[in-house]
Amino acid sequence: MFKKIYKAFQDLNPNVQGFIILIVILIIGIIIRWDYIIDNIIRGFKYFSK
Repeated sequence: MFKKIYKAFQDLNPNVQGFIILIVILIIGIIIRWDYIIDNIIRGFKYFSK
């Protein structure tokens, strides 16, 4: 299964490979900082609802 994914990834354009890697890194960053992100979203809505 991973060999198929790796082969398909290798066949892609280098720009597309870079975008895929960037998206994966951003998703991991969002998952790691999820509590901080949600807390600030809640604070923002509370600020605008005063």
